Amino acid sequence: MKITIILDAWQPLVGGGQKLFWKLASGLVGRGYQVTIIARALNYQGKKYVQDESFFDGKLKVVRIGPATSWPNLFGRLWFIFSAVPAAIKTNPDIFMASSFLPGVSLQLIKLFSSRPKVLVAIGFGVSRFLIWLEKLITQVFKYDLLITDDQPFFNLMKDKRPIKYIVNGVDIPKGAPKFTQHQKGAGFTYLFVGRNESRKGLPVLRQAFIKVKKQFPEAQLKLIGPGLKKVSDEELNRTMLSADVLVLPSLREGHPLVLFEAWAHQLPVIATNVGSVARFVNADNGYLVPSGDVQALAQAMIQAQENKNLSAMGEAGYEMVKSGYTWEKTVDRYDQALKVLTMDVQNGTL
Repeated sequence: MKITIILDAWQPLVGGGQKLFWKLASGLVGRGYQVTIIARALNYQGKKYVQDESFFDGKLKVVRIGPATSWPNLFGRLWFIFSAVPAAIKTNPDIFMASSFLPGVSLQLIKLFSSRPKVLVAIGFGVSRFLIWLEKLITQVFKYDLLITDDQPFFNLMKDKRPIKYIVNGVDIPKGAPKFTQHQKGAGFTYLFVGRNESRKGLPVLRQAFIKVKKQFPEAQLKLIGPGLKKVSDEELNRTMLSADVLVLPSLREGHPLVLFEAWAHQLPVIATNVGSVARFVNADNGYLVPSGDVQALAQAMIQAQENKNLSAMGEAGYEMVKSGYTWEKTVDRYDQALKVLTMDVQNGTL
Protein backbone atom coordinates (compact mmCIF):
# COMPACT_ATOMS: atom_id res chain seq x y z
CA MET A 1 0.00 0.00 0.00
CA LYS A 2 1.21 3.50 -0.86
CA ILE A 3 0.55 6.37 1.51
CA THR A 4 1.48 10.04 1.22
CA ILE A 5 1.67 12.21 4.33
CA ILE A 6 1.57 16.03 4.15
CA LEU A 7 3.40 17.77 7.02
CA ASP A 8 4.23 21.45 7.33
CA ALA A 9 6.19 20.89 10.57
CA TRP A 10 8.94 18.37 9.98
CA GLN A 11 12.56 17.77 10.90
CA PRO A 12 14.78 19.47 11.98
CA LEU A 13 11.94 20.69 14.19
CA VAL A 14 11.72 18.51 17.27
CA GLY A 15 8.46 17.70 19.03
CA GLY A 16 5.79 15.10 19.59
CA GLY A 17 4.38 15.43 16.08
CA GLN A 18 7.74 14.87 14.41
CA LYS A 19 8.43 11.83 16.60
CA LEU A 20 4.98 10.40 15.90
CA PHE A 21 5.24 10.65 12.12
CA TRP A 22 8.80 9.35 11.97
CA LYS A 23 7.84 6.32 14.07
CA LEU A 24 4.63 5.88 12.08
CA ALA A 25 6.28 6.17 8.66
CA SER A 26 9.18 3.88 9.48
CA GLY A 27 6.87 1.42 11.23
CA LEU A 28 4.49 1.24 8.28
CA VAL A 29 7.44 0.61 5.95
CA GLY A 30 8.25 -2.38 8.13
CA ARG A 31 4.72 -3.62 7.49
CA GLY A 32 5.03 -3.42 3.72
CA TYR A 33 3.91 0.15 2.99
CA GLN A 34 5.59 2.63 0.68
CA VAL A 35 5.52 6.05 2.36
CA THR A 36 6.17 9.52 0.96
CA ILE A 37 6.32 12.54 3.25
CA ILE A 38 5.63 15.89 1.61
CA ALA A 39 7.33 18.47 3.82
CA ARG A 40 8.29 22.13 3.71
CA ALA A 41 11.77 23.30 2.94
CA LEU A 42 12.89 25.03 6.13
CA ASN A 43 15.40 27.60 7.27
CA TYR A 44 16.26 26.60 10.81
CA GLN A 45 18.93 28.22 12.96
CA GLY A 46 20.72 29.59 9.92
CA LYS A 47 20.76 26.31 7.99
CA LYS A 48 18.56 25.47 5.02
CA TYR A 49 16.87 22.08 4.75
CA VAL A 50 15.85 21.72 1.11
CA GLN A 51 17.16 18.31 0.00
CA ASP A 52 14.91 15.32 -0.60
CA GLU A 53 15.78 12.23 1.43
CA SER A 54 15.34 8.49 1.04
CA PHE A 55 15.32 5.78 3.70
CA PHE A 56 14.90 2.01 3.88
CA ASP A 57 15.98 1.36 0.29
CA GLY A 58 13.65 4.03 -1.07
CA LYS A 59 10.53 2.74 0.68
CA LEU A 60 10.33 5.95 2.73
CA LYS A 61 10.91 9.22 0.89
CA VAL A 62 10.86 12.79 2.15
CA VAL A 63 10.13 15.39 -0.53
CA ARG A 64 10.91 19.00 0.41
CA ILE A 65 9.06 21.74 -1.49
CA GLY A 66 8.96 25.49 -1.51
CA PRO A 67 11.33 28.27 -0.57
CA ALA A 68 13.24 27.64 2.66
CA THR A 69 11.54 29.81 5.27
CA SER A 70 11.37 29.61 9.04
CA TRP A 71 8.56 27.41 10.30
CA PRO A 72 6.38 30.25 11.70
CA ASN A 73 6.75 32.25 8.46
CA LEU A 74 3.19 33.01 7.31
CA PHE A 75 4.06 33.11 3.61
CA GLY A 76 5.85 29.76 3.85
CA ARG A 77 2.94 28.11 5.63
CA LEU A 78 0.29 29.46 3.25
CA TRP A 79 2.37 28.67 0.16
CA PHE A 80 2.83 25.11 1.36
CA ILE A 81 -0.93 24.54 1.66
CA PHE A 82 -1.32 24.94 -2.10
CA SER A 83 2.02 23.69 -3.41
CA ALA A 84 1.65 20.43 -1.45
CA VAL A 85 -1.41 19.51 -3.51
CA PRO A 86 0.26 18.79 -6.92
CA ALA A 87 3.28 17.29 -5.15
CA ALA A 88 1.07 14.85 -3.25
CA ILE A 89 -1.10 13.97 -6.25
CA LYS A 90 2.02 13.21 -8.28
CA THR A 91 2.92 10.38 -5.88
CA ASN A 92 -0.37 8.62 -6.75
CA PRO A 93 -0.91 6.99 -3.32
CA ASP A 94 -3.67 4.70 -2.15
CA ILE A 95 -4.29 7.01 0.82
CA PHE A 96 -3.60 10.71 1.39
CA MET A 97 -2.86 11.70 4.99
CA ALA A 98 -2.13 15.04 6.62
CA SER A 99 -1.43 16.33 10.08
CA SER A 100 -3.61 19.09 11.50
CA PHE A 101 -4.26 21.61 11.11
CA LEU A 102 -3.33 23.71 8.01
CA PRO A 103 -2.46 20.68 5.80
CA GLY A 104 -6.10 19.71 6.25
CA VAL A 105 -6.83 22.43 3.70
CA SER A 106 -4.51 20.62 1.27
CA LEU A 107 -6.61 17.48 1.67
CA GLN A 108 -9.75 19.46 0.80
CA LEU A 109 -8.11 20.70 -2.39
CA ILE A 110 -6.92 17.20 -3.29
CA LYS A 111 -10.59 16.14 -3.24
CA LEU A 112 -11.02 18.13 -6.44
CA PHE A 113 -8.54 15.93 -8.29
CA SER A 114 -8.54 12.52 -6.61
CA SER A 115 -11.14 10.20 -5.09
CA ARG A 116 -8.56 8.30 -3.03
CA PRO A 117 -9.28 8.28 0.74
CA LYS A 118 -8.24 11.31 2.80
CA VAL A 119 -7.14 10.94 6.44
CA LEU A 120 -6.53 13.82 8.85
CA VAL A 121 -4.47 13.16 11.97
CA ALA A 122 -5.85 15.71 14.43
CA ILE A 123 -3.17 16.35 17.05
CA GLY A 124 -1.55 19.37 18.72
CA PHE A 125 -4.68 21.41 19.36
CA GLY A 126 -4.76 25.04 20.45
CA VAL A 127 -1.53 26.33 18.95
CA SER A 128 -2.92 29.88 18.71
CA ARG A 129 -6.00 31.41 20.33
CA PHE A 130 -6.20 33.83 17.41
CA LEU A 131 -6.53 30.95 14.93
CA ILE A 132 -8.81 28.73 17.01
CA TRP A 133 -11.71 29.40 14.63
CA LEU A 134 -9.64 28.17 11.68
CA GLU A 135 -8.56 25.09 13.61
CA LYS A 136 -12.21 24.24 14.37
CA LEU A 137 -13.18 24.78 10.73
CA ILE A 138 -10.47 22.43 9.46
CA THR A 139 -10.86 19.72 12.10
CA GLN A 140 -14.60 19.81 12.84
CA VAL A 141 -16.39 21.19 9.76
CA PHE A 142 -14.35 19.92 6.83
CA LYS A 143 -15.06 16.28 5.97
CA TYR A 144 -12.51 13.48 5.67
CA ASP A 145 -12.82 9.77 5.05
CA LEU A 146 -11.22 9.21 8.44
CA LEU A 147 -10.10 11.30 11.40
CA ILE A 148 -7.42 9.94 13.73
CA THR A 149 -6.81 11.72 17.00
CA ASP A 150 -4.91 11.38 20.26
CA ASP A 151 -7.21 13.89 21.99
CA GLN A 152 -9.92 12.29 24.11
CA PRO A 153 -12.26 15.35 24.29
CA PHE A 154 -12.04 15.82 20.51
CA PHE A 155 -12.81 12.14 19.98
CA ASN A 156 -15.84 12.38 22.27
CA LEU A 157 -17.02 15.48 20.38
CA MET A 158 -16.70 13.94 16.92
CA LYS A 159 -17.42 10.22 17.39
CA ASP A 160 -21.09 10.58 16.45
CA LYS A 161 -20.45 13.08 13.65
CA ARG A 162 -17.50 11.76 11.62
CA PRO A 163 -15.60 8.49 11.05
CA ILE A 164 -12.93 8.75 13.73
CA LYS A 165 -10.36 6.58 15.54
CA TYR A 166 -8.69 7.32 18.87
CA ILE A 167 -5.02 6.33 18.71
CA VAL A 168 -2.53 7.62 21.26
CA ASN A 169 1.20 8.06 20.88
CA GLY A 170 3.73 5.41 21.80
CA VAL A 171 7.09 5.53 23.51
CA ASP A 172 10.51 3.91 23.36
CA ILE A 173 11.46 2.08 26.54
CA PRO A 174 15.13 2.86 27.36
CA LYS A 175 17.20 -0.28 27.15
CA GLY A 176 19.05 -1.25 30.29
CA ALA A 177 17.79 1.76 32.25
CA PRO A 178 18.40 1.16 35.96
CA LYS A 179 15.61 1.59 38.46
CA PHE A 180 16.22 4.48 40.84
CA THR A 181 14.87 4.97 44.32
CA GLN A 182 14.38 8.43 45.76
CA HIS A 183 17.48 7.96 47.92
CA GLN A 184 19.62 7.02 44.92
CA LYS A 185 18.57 10.15 43.08
CA GLY A 186 20.26 12.30 45.68
CA ALA A 187 19.41 14.76 48.43
CA GLY A 188 18.36 17.62 46.12
CA PHE A 189 14.87 17.57 44.60
CA THR A 190 14.54 18.39 40.89
CA TYR A 191 11.36 19.33 39.04
CA LEU A 192 11.69 18.89 35.27
CA PHE A 193 9.83 20.57 32.41
CA VAL A 194 10.32 19.35 28.83
CA GLY A 195 8.59 21.13 25.97
CA ARG A 196 8.51 24.13 23.67
CA ASN A 197 8.58 27.64 25.08
CA GLU A 198 5.00 28.35 23.97
CA SER A 199 2.16 30.03 25.84
CA ARG A 200 -0.02 26.92 25.68
CA LYS A 201 2.61 24.96 27.62
CA GLY A 202 1.86 27.00 30.75
CA LEU A 203 5.40 28.02 31.67
CA PRO A 204 4.35 31.29 33.39
CA VAL A 205 2.07 29.26 35.65
CA LEU A 206 4.91 26.84 36.44
CA ARG A 207 7.32 29.65 37.27
CA GLN A 208 4.81 31.27 39.64
CA ALA A 209 4.12 27.93 41.31
CA PHE A 210 7.83 27.25 41.71
CA ILE A 211 8.28 30.55 43.57
CA LYS A 212 5.79 29.27 46.14
CA VAL A 213 7.59 25.93 46.35
CA LYS A 214 10.96 27.61 46.92
CA LYS A 215 9.61 29.37 50.00
CA GLN A 216 9.08 25.98 51.63
CA PHE A 217 11.93 24.08 49.98
CA PRO A 218 14.79 26.50 49.17
CA GLU A 219 16.98 23.65 47.91
CA ALA A 220 14.49 22.62 45.19
CA GLN A 221 15.57 22.97 41.54
CA LEU A 222 13.57 23.52 38.37
CA LYS A 223 15.08 22.44 35.04
CA LEU A 224 13.52 23.72 31.82
CA ILE A 225 14.43 21.86 28.63
CA GLY A 226 13.17 22.29 25.09
CA PRO A 227 13.14 24.58 22.02
CA GLY A 228 13.41 28.19 23.13
CA LEU A 229 14.69 27.11 26.56
CA LYS A 230 17.68 24.81 26.93
CA LYS A 231 18.55 22.54 24.04
CA VAL A 232 20.11 19.20 24.94
CA SER A 233 21.01 16.01 23.09
CA ASP A 234 18.83 12.93 23.33
CA GLU A 235 21.49 11.31 25.50
CA GLU A 236 21.55 14.24 27.92
CA LEU A 237 17.76 14.36 28.06
CA ASN A 238 17.73 10.64 28.82
CA ARG A 239 20.16 11.17 31.72
CA THR A 240 18.19 14.16 33.00
CA MET A 241 14.93 12.22 33.04
CA LEU A 242 16.59 9.39 34.94
CA SER A 243 18.04 11.74 37.54
CA ALA A 244 15.08 14.13 38.01
CA ASP A 245 12.44 13.50 40.68
CA VAL A 246 9.22 14.51 38.91
CA LEU A 247 8.11 15.84 35.52
CA VAL A 248 5.83 18.89 35.62
CA LEU A 249 3.53 19.40 32.63
CA PRO A 250 1.53 22.62 33.26
CA SER A 251 -0.07 22.83 29.80
CA LEU A 252 -3.11 25.00 29.16
CA ARG A 253 -4.00 23.06 25.99
CA GLU A 254 -2.83 19.66 24.74
CA GLY A 255 -3.90 16.59 22.81
CA HIS A 256 -1.85 13.73 24.15
CA PRO A 257 1.58 15.07 25.17
CA LEU A 258 4.22 12.53 24.20
CA VAL A 259 6.50 13.67 27.03
CA LEU A 260 4.00 12.15 29.47
CA PHE A 261 4.83 8.63 28.26
CA GLU A 262 8.51 9.48 27.91
CA ALA A 263 8.63 10.43 31.60
CA TRP A 264 7.04 7.15 32.65
CA ALA A 265 9.36 5.22 30.34
CA HIS A 266 12.15 6.68 32.52
CA GLN A 267 10.25 5.75 35.71
CA LEU A 268 9.60 9.42 36.39
CA PRO A 269 6.33 10.37 38.15
CA VAL A 270 4.38 13.30 36.73
CA ILE A 271 2.42 16.35 37.76
CA ALA A 272 0.13 17.32 34.89
CA THR A 273 -2.87 19.50 34.13
CA ASN A 274 -6.28 18.11 33.25
CA VAL A 275 -6.29 18.93 29.53
CA GLY A 276 -6.75 16.85 26.39
CA SER A 277 -6.18 13.15 26.97
CA VAL A 278 -4.02 13.64 30.08
CA ALA A 279 -6.71 12.57 32.57
CA ARG A 280 -7.08 9.28 30.73
CA PHE A 281 -3.59 8.28 31.89
CA VAL A 282 -2.61 10.24 35.00
CA ASN A 283 -4.04 8.91 38.24
CA ALA A 284 -3.17 8.66 41.93
CA ASP A 285 -0.94 5.65 41.26
CA ASN A 286 1.42 7.33 38.80
CA GLY A 287 1.21 11.08 39.42
CA TYR A 288 -0.78 14.17 40.28
CA LEU A 289 -3.55 15.77 38.19
CA VAL A 290 -4.36 19.47 38.67
CA PRO A 291 -6.59 22.06 36.96
CA SER A 292 -4.91 24.01 34.17
CA GLY A 293 -3.90 27.58 34.90
CA ASP A 294 -4.22 27.14 38.69
CA VAL A 295 -0.96 28.35 40.27
CA GLN A 296 -1.95 27.40 43.80
CA ALA A 297 -3.07 23.88 42.87
CA LEU A 298 0.11 23.28 40.89
CA ALA A 299 2.31 24.52 43.73
CA GLN A 300 0.45 22.32 46.21
CA ALA A 301 0.94 19.25 44.02
CA MET A 302 4.65 20.03 43.64
CA ILE A 303 5.01 20.31 47.42
CA GLN A 304 3.08 17.07 47.94
CA ALA A 305 5.37 15.30 45.49
CA GLN A 306 8.46 16.46 47.34
CA GLU A 307 7.00 15.32 50.66
CA ASN A 308 5.91 11.93 49.27
CA LYS A 309 8.24 9.25 50.59
CA ASN A 310 6.79 6.75 48.10
CA LEU A 311 7.13 9.01 45.07
CA SER A 312 9.38 6.57 43.22
CA ALA A 313 6.56 4.00 43.28
CA MET A 314 4.49 6.38 41.13
CA GLY A 315 7.22 6.38 38.49
CA GLU A 316 7.39 2.60 38.56
CA ALA A 317 3.59 2.37 38.12
CA GLY A 318 3.75 4.65 35.08
CA TYR A 319 6.65 2.62 33.70
CA GLU A 320 4.71 -0.64 33.93
CA MET A 321 1.69 0.96 32.23
CA VAL A 322 3.53 2.28 29.17
CA LYS A 323 5.76 -0.77 28.84
CA SER A 324 2.78 -3.11 28.70
CA GLY A 325 0.39 -1.08 26.57
CA TYR A 326 1.88 1.95 24.86
CA THR A 327 5.00 1.15 22.88
CA TRP A 328 5.48 2.63 19.41
CA GLU A 329 4.96 -0.82 17.92
CA LYS A 330 1.45 -0.93 19.35
CA THR A 331 0.73 2.59 18.06
CA VAL A 332 1.82 1.65 14.54
CA ASP A 333 -0.27 -1.54 14.76
CA ARG A 334 -3.35 0.57 15.53
CA TYR A 335 -2.69 2.92 12.61
CA ASP A 336 -2.05 -0.05 10.33
CA GLN A 337 -5.36 -1.64 11.30
CA ALA A 338 -7.30 1.61 10.84
CA LEU A 339 -5.81 2.20 7.37
CA LYS A 340 -6.49 -1.37 6.25
CA VAL A 341 -10.12 -1.14 7.37
CA LEU A 342 -10.43 2.14 5.45
CA THR A 343 -9.00 0.49 2.34
CA MET A 344 -11.40 -2.44 2.63
CA ASP A 345 -14.34 -0.03 2.96
CA VAL A 346 -13.23 1.63 -0.28
CA GLN A 347 -12.92 -1.71 -2.06
CA ASN A 348 -16.32 -2.84 -0.80
CA GLY A 349 -17.96 0.46 -1.73
CA THR A 350 -19.10 1.13 1.83
CA LEU A 351 -17.10 4.34 2.29
